[in-house]
Amino acid sequence: MVFLLVVVLPQLAAAQLAAPPQIELERLTLNPSAKGGMLVGGGDLLSQRQLRVSLWAHYEHDPLVFRDAQGARLTTVVGSRVTAHLVAAYGITRWLEVGLQLPVVLWQGGSKGLDVLGVSSVPTTALGTPYLQARLGFLSEERGAPIDLALTAMVGFPFGSASAFTRDATVSFIPRLGAGRTFGDWVRVSAELGAWLRSEQAVSTSMTEKVGSQLDLAVGATTLGDGLRGELSLRAMVPFTRQPAAAELMAGARYPVGPIELHALAGPGFGRAPGTPSFRVLLGASFLWPKARCVEGKPYELDQCPELDLDGDSVPNAADQCPSVPGQAFAQGCPDRDRDGVLDADDQCPDVSGPKERKGCPAKDTDGDGLEDEVDGCPREPGPKARQGCPEKDTDGDGLLDDDDKCPTEPGPKERQGCPVRDTDGDGLLDPVDACPNEKGDARYRGCPPSDEDKDGVEDAEDNCRKEPGPKENQGCPAAKKQLVVITRDKLVIKDRVYFDTGKATIQARSNALLDQVAAVLQEHTEVQRVAVEGHTDSRGSAAFNTKLSQDRADAVRAYLVKKGVDPARVLAKGYGPDRPMADNATPAGRELNRRVEFVIVGEDKTETKTIEVPQ
Repeated sequence: MVFLLVVVLPQLAAAQLAAPPQIELERLTLNPSAKGGMLVGGGDLLSQRQLRVSLWAHYEHDPLVFRDAQGARLTTVVGSRVTAHLVAAYGITRWLEVGLQLPVVLWQGGSKGLDVLGVSSVPTTALGTPYLQARLGFLSEERGAPIDLALTAMVGFPFGSASAFTRDATVSFIPRLGAGRTFGDWVRVSAELGAWLRSEQAVSTSMTEKVGSQLDLAVGATTLGDGLRGELSLRAMVPFTRQPAAAELMAGARYPVGPIELHALAGPGFGRAPGTPSFRVLLGASFLWPKARCVEGKPYELDQCPELDLDGDSVPNAADQCPSVPGQAFAQGCPDRDRDGVLDADDQCPDVSGPKERKGCPAKDTDGDGLEDEVDGCPREPGPKARQGCPEKDTDGDGLLDDDDKCPTEPGPKERQGCPVRDTDGDGLLDPVDACPNEKGDARYRGCPPSDEDKDGVEDAEDNCRKEPGPKENQGCPAAKKQLVVITRDKLVIKDRVYFDTGKATIQARSNALLDQVAAVLQEHTEVQRVAVEGHTDSRGSAAFNTKLSQDRADAVRAYLVKKGVDPARVLAKGYGPDRPMADNATPAGRELNRRVEFVIVGEDKTETKTIEVPQ
């Protein structure tokens, strides 16, 4: 390539020739493993114990030309150069690879009379700068990472020839970070970012520009497959010293022929920096052994690389039953961290040893109640075996253990099996006796909302004729059916008396109509579960006689109602004699009021109706 000559004065012809500059002219380094690309290392490494050896023939045209300030060629220091490169790489582990590059200049030539420019004529043959490198992989696509990523450290040793432009004055250091990714099954893209760190040196005594450290950038793409493969790469140099930038575009191909792979690369250079030719061509061949790709996630023939240790667990692939996962030798290369004979893949407790029948987990009795956790219904609370290891509890504190409590979180009496008595709808009737427990209602309808079946404006609880409309003053019955009975909250109020023969329990016929209506009302109002027929007398005569008479009369009325179809279980008879007077027995009028029969509604579910006054 080119380098700018700033000042060339006529008196240079008389200048004394100085010592030759110690410069490594060659800027091209190869990728020893040739994984991904031949020039750009994309972060992928050779497999463990895999070796690649390559031999290249390399031609460069005009790698070192002096030009004037206008860019016109003054002289060609190195016009043509043919170099042989011996390159090798070896995979020590799946994460570490080492490499070697040894160039030998077979022939080079340039113009005569270079001493006027302070440059000696170059020898035709010379040893180049040898390079050793180590590449450390951090990420690998073949092991599940999204990209390949590796750091390369390359060292160049000053063993070449100063007069042939094949050595630097000191050791050079080339660190590079490479990354690569495969797209589908047809192309791989690689990139490298690095630096070339070396001593600064002028190309000749007549030049102020110096060759020295630089920043290197490279990208490349290669096609994939088992046959002919193509490659394209772009390499650029940004100097840290006073010299022009430069770049090279290279295209190539590689093709396998038996165990050998043939290579070819060619492309132009851009810029006038020393070591950048106008174009270069490389031809080479390489040998890879073993050829199989013994890596995770990729098929390989075990017999081609039986001695490799793919997962690095010191168990060769040939004997490793888990070749892609590090394990232990006693487990045939499979992981068994707790050494209990149950492989980690099947071990539910991989860090604690346990028998195979327990899937590698030890027996546990966390609460110490004598029952293992697997069969303990309450593994964190001690309890008897009869209760599957659970303690006896009375969560709601109502005196019933939870096992016997149908409502274990709500206190309730024992007779209700631990459940509380509720009035869900809040209508004053407890749910057990509420016919509509979820709907607020009236006790007259056993907890259901009020109703008026015949739509006569008289609620059914007060209506003696629920299916026939009638006025309210006749208890909801037609006017033609005069009502003698009024149903109230506590009793059936009769508008007449029940007449008996004097001193006897014989019901007089004139009371039949009244009692017939009482029977009809009870049959109509089935919500009235029980009625007590109460017999009362005045105080004349003996108390014993009056008590017996009142009981006989109550029994007679009950018998009459039962005869008229009232369920016997709904009617009680009770004689109170003179014990419950409602008026003064000292007057005839009072005694008459005290001689009476009353129909009293009994039980917790009395019909809640309003009480009305009935004229005597």
